[in-house]
Amino acid sequence: MRSLLFGLVLLLFTTLAQGQQKQDEEYTKLIRQYLQDPRISTELVDHMSASDSVPSPLKFFGRIPGTPGELTYAKDIERYYEALAKASPRARFWVIGKTEEGRDQIALAIADEATIKQLDRYKDMVAQLGDPRHTTLEQAQQLFHTAKPVYYINSGIHSPETGGPEMLIELAYRLIVEETPFVQSIRSNVITLITPVIEVDGREREVDTWYYGKKSGKTRPPLMYWGKYVQHDNNRDGMGQYLKVTQNFTRTLLEWHPTIVHDLHEAQSYLYVSTGTGPYNNSLDPIAVDEWWLLGETEIMEMARRGVPGVWTYGYYDGWVPNYLFWIALTHNSFGRFYEVQSYGPDNNAALRLQGTATSREWYRPNPPLPEIKWGPRNNTNIQESAILFALHKVGQEKETYLENYYLKNRRAIEKGGEGPTYAWLIPAEQHRRVDAADMVNSLRRQGVEISAAAAPFKAGDIDVAAGDYIIRADQPYRTLVDMYLSVQNYPPANPRPYDDTGWTMQYMRNVKVIPVASKAILDARMSLLTTDAKPRGGIEGNGSVVVIEHTTDNALMAFRFRNRDVKMLAAEEDFDLDGQKLRAGSFIIPNADTGKLDASLKELGLKAWLVADAPKVATHEMTLPRIGYVHTWSRTQDEGWVRAALDYYGVPYTYFSDQKLREGNLRAKYDVILFPHTGATLQQMINGVSLTGSDPVPYKKSELTPNLGGIDESDDIRIGMGFEGLAELAKFVREGGTLITEGSTASGIAESGMAEVTVEHPSQLFARGSILRGVFSDAKSPLAYGYSEKDLPVYFNQDPVFNVPEGGGGRGGFGGGAGAISAVVNGGLGQTVAVNSAPVAISPYGSSPAQPPEPVLGGAGPVSGAAFAGPGRGGRGGGRGANPAQAELPRPRVVMRFPAAAGEMLLSGTLAGGEALSNRALAIDVPSGKGHIVMFALRPFWRWQTQGTYFLAFNAILNWDHLDAGKAAVPAASTSAGQ
Repeated sequence: MRSLLFGLVLLLFTTLAQGQQKQDEEYTKLIRQYLQDPRISTELVDHMSASDSVPSPLKFFGRIPGTPGELTYAKDIERYYEALAKASPRARFWVIGKTEEGRDQIALAIADEATIKQLDRYKDMVAQLGDPRHTTLEQAQQLFHTAKPVYYINSGIHSPETGGPEMLIELAYRLIVEETPFVQSIRSNVITLITPVIEVDGREREVDTWYYGKKSGKTRPPLMYWGKYVQHDNNRDGMGQYLKVTQNFTRTLLEWHPTIVHDLHEAQSYLYVSTGTGPYNNSLDPIAVDEWWLLGETEIMEMARRGVPGVWTYGYYDGWVPNYLFWIALTHNSFGRFYEVQSYGPDNNAALRLQGTATSREWYRPNPPLPEIKWGPRNNTNIQESAILFALHKVGQEKETYLENYYLKNRRAIEKGGEGPTYAWLIPAEQHRRVDAADMVNSLRRQGVEISAAAAPFKAGDIDVAAGDYIIRADQPYRTLVDMYLSVQNYPPANPRPYDDTGWTMQYMRNVKVIPVASKAILDARMSLLTTDAKPRGGIEGNGSVVVIEHTTDNALMAFRFRNRDVKMLAAEEDFDLDGQKLRAGSFIIPNADTGKLDASLKELGLKAWLVADAPKVATHEMTLPRIGYVHTWSRTQDEGWVRAALDYYGVPYTYFSDQKLREGNLRAKYDVILFPHTGATLQQMINGVSLTGSDPVPYKKSELTPNLGGIDESDDIRIGMGFEGLAELAKFVREGGTLITEGSTASGIAESGMAEVTVEHPSQLFARGSILRGVFSDAKSPLAYGYSEKDLPVYFNQDPVFNVPEGGGGRGGFGGGAGAISAVVNGGLGQTVAVNSAPVAISPYGSSPAQPPEPVLGGAGPVSGAAFAGPGRGGRGGGRGANPAQAELPRPRVVMRFPAAAGEMLLSGTLAGGEALSNRALAIDVPSGKGHIVMFALRPFWRWQTQGTYFLAFNAILNWDHLDAGKAAVPAASTSAGQ
């Protein structure tokens, strides 16, 4: 009854206040005109107040948010926010950073005039609550009443989710000008901080593609690139922190200590308020889980009281992996949350139909979405703007609770670190991958973690600590983050299906040694806090003319090699001794070295080297730097962007082009190495290209209509795939001496094409969702294994592909001799009809053509048989070695890394069921073909910006591209009898 009376009183005061304040009648009329269903509204957003001094969205843009068919560029939202701050003393505007392409990321703070005048003072108050080591409980209790919670709203991280930035245009104006008691209460009690577009580069491209389709009347191109590097996974960079948008956001969070961070998305109907289903991350303070439910139920209840359907919680997402943008708040003891809203459009949908459980009534969805509704962009604006206003008001009314929660979460993190069982984490400074250990330290420091260096040697329990070793004390506020990142994850397969990765243990992913310390004495040891980045001491020691650099798999070695591309360097092909120290195969040997130049480079990178009089007595080969071609598809640039990021970061040059250009041929004359990273597409999809409706070309390039497209890559028609011609040219490139490096789906496609004697399996009982598993080097002498010091290596594996390479012989189909139908396809060309097994097949440039190539399981059974693609005497997999016993045996695939034989030895962190299906299956394979090699990874060496420990598996393939047979033992020829 009290709640109902409060609601009626609130509605009365709101109505009276609206009557007292001048209303923008035109704006209000448009709100009601564009709203497709009157139920998707509240009294908070069904009108707009007028201002004589602050420009409304209608005055500034000539239209309101929610106008059907219209989207706003981020640069124009920035202009508007800047205009708001200039016009009103209730707002402050600033730029928080630049994107990779130089566009601004911005922030706008909104509060009452007195608060904005003292904004830095209020920011400092919240910061004091964030560090209870320097703020007593008595001081904190005073701050609970004088400080104000910072509610940080952001949107646009996922560029195709267009509604959040539009709604935030209006929300900012409403919070500044409206004089209802409801909004006044928000301004008086809360500092609202808004970054309307996180992924600014992608927003501009999204708006470009929208208006291209609208103005040209042609097929709208899909958004191939969002930011420079990745698409949807830009919201999975919380731990890696590579992308500029993530770094800028994190710096803002560390500066402002927001009490709440609210991330806006579009994926569910009509409004999902995040709580997650669990299992929740083990390191979360229980308060954090309670906050999800407390505020979420407030929004659901307030919207239900007003009859708004489809506002719910619980049934989506879990709360396990801390890699999302809003988790940057949770790892820093703030309150992170998100919405998922029905799509903005921006076109109206006259009949939005939902089916199945989306409309079911559940305890967590008491007022479900309707089976059918008229939907449009104004619905999207109304529903999320209303909910956010209720959330802001609730936080303002109970600000002491949220400020105290923030203080308590920080305090409890510190106290937990002093209670054990883990009192600190030790990262030895002098370990095998010492440079990457320091890189991990610096990554944690940039996220606000305090890291110290031991001032002198000491013993902590039974652990020896050396001077200079890195120590992460557990008695600090951001212990929560460290505990999440460095813990070993255990996700039982019986849990609900995980939303994302289940294992992410940072030291495993980076192959760095980290030791949890269970002795409390370490907290009393002498140590000094790092105030600048950790930088290992590098440079040359000794005398002589030959420089020797140990191969440690530190990724800085890749940067060193390419920074000194004109210097002749040799790679040792065996382990060897150097003055009593055993160095791994792959170590760099530089005769007649210019020590001055090299020493400066080594010092900058933190790499150690020795100067000796004579070159070590070990077999070597020259590391000839290759000309690198880098292939992407137009179907998806999501995952390959992380590979590009790694190459750019370490200064590795490459020529970037789409798979369409493989058709042009002459690859070996241009490149020595071709990288073809994971695409998420099947072989057939890669051959056919992107399936889009319509017959006109679909360009993706800079133009008058699309000024923000292009730059990374362009195409006159993105529908075209590589075709059979491109696949044949890849095979020809390898046969002529090139090295092709593949991972994930591209490795699977190469196997299915018959280019490699590798079988792709699809075990139905296997469940390995984004886990860290144990890889075992089965051929440690392969150049791919250079520098790795242990037999085992933690690897990231996500369900597939599963490769089986038989120990013995077996049929080899595919492109061995370059004869048969592949030659016909190459000669036939695009749009021609050629013979495959004497049957006419039309070679189509894209999947939408009515005449498509047959299912391209090349070298296997089906419409395209191995025999059709084989050279003389080389049948498909099912036919053994063919009919010519005199035919020379093809080299066998060289399995460099496998899964363990026992399923119980595989899982290191995450989840695994049915691991028997992975027993002895190949993880890294080197397939000789003609004069060249195909390198195939079932693991993902470059997964997001997290798997630095496996980068060098691929880097080794690049550095030793023309000597991958080094260390290979002679293998007896397989039987030439008929196959199974």
